[in-house]
Amino acid sequence: MFVVLAFCLEIAGAEDLPQDATYLVVDLVMGTHRFSTTGPELSDDVCRTTQLWLRRIPAGTFVMGSPDGEVGKCANEPSHEVTISQDFYLGVFEMTQAQYELVAGANPAKYPGATNPVEWISYEDIRGNSPEQGAGWPAKGHAVDDGSFLAKLRVKTGLEFDLPTEAQWEYACRAGTQTAFNNGLDLVDMAQDAAMEALGRYRFNTSDGRGGFARHTRVGSYEPNAWGLYDMHGNVWEWCLDWMDDLEPVPATDPKGPTHGDIRVFRGGGWFGVFGEAQYCRSACRPFTYRGPYFRCADCGFRLALNP
Repeated sequence: MFVVLAFCLEIAGAEDLPQDATYLVVDLVMGTHRFSTTGPELSDDVCRTTQLWLRRIPAGTFVMGSPDGEVGKCANEPSHEVTISQDFYLGVFEMTQAQYELVAGANPAKYPGATNPVEWISYEDIRGNSPEQGAGWPAKGHAVDDGSFLAKLRVKTGLEFDLPTEAQWEYACRAGTQTAFNNGLDLVDMAQDAAMEALGRYRFNTSDGRGGFARHTRVGSYEPNAWGLYDMHGNVWEWCLDWMDDLEPVPATDPKGPTHGDIRVFRGGGWFGVFGEAQYCRSACRPFTYRGPYFRCADCGFRLALNP
């Protein structure tokens, strides 16, 4: 009986999220939300424009970082056990330009496309620059600045959305896999690799016609992972909550990075230039390039997280 009630239930706050709801669906026009036991209908762009779909990710323990011998492994990807102690929701898609504009009132993207991921977006555009950002995560009440995208979204929906932590992002990306990519395949070629052809938009398949764009493309154009998440590899890089730092090769629970720094974490790879090559699209890749919280580019976007 409870599952039936949870299927299309409209409620007021995140504290009421049913514990067995698979998907959370937010109406970005009205600000209301409901739950679904089935995923979005990809043939209808409503799920990419006026609705926001998030998938419940179950708590669990995984091995973060890349194993010894993985092609493309970097020194800042030590293999270590990480526990995500509670379920959370994560966007099925990267935030699209249409969705962003419904909340923020403007579309900053350099390459317009309503169902394409929003880009030319900085961490500060999303969260602001208060020194308290991220404090207390994953508990509710973590601060964002007035006027930021997340502040507007929280007011509109009554839900405390945020960016995922780096550990949450990799855990969700892997969806139980330990290979370089979440389709069960490992990297063979550092630049152009067959594993990426059906998995996501990257530097070497921008002319494949998927989504109709020779750059980043319509979200959900490639294969999802086992948890139904799309574009975790490629399309645009995704901002995470954490400051960048070296990872300690020791077990951790709900890590959220250092309390301060110069560079914010971004994950997943993108479509443009050398950082659009296959090696940078691996599940464990965490490039240590200078992308401060104010940085914007045409291959930087994000997806949303929510803790019940």
